[in-house]
Amino acid sequence: MKSIEFSEGEINALVQLIDIAVKAGGLNVAQAGAALAQKLTGQSEVETSPIFAAPQELEGDSEEEG
Repeated sequence: MKSIEFSEGEINALVQLIDIAVKAGGLNVAQAGAALAQKLTGQSEVETSPIFAAPQELEGDSEEEG
């Protein structure tokens, strides 16, 4: 096996390229892209629980109207 060293900037660029490829290729390349990105960034896990923004009430969207 060959070993290659990358700078932090090069790693960031590679992860961005993988992100673009996954967005273009969809689910067909998502698993491979995630595996490569994990190796490049040193993350051992993928976040499985999504984080959602708190809902906000819009003007004129109150329940008192009727």
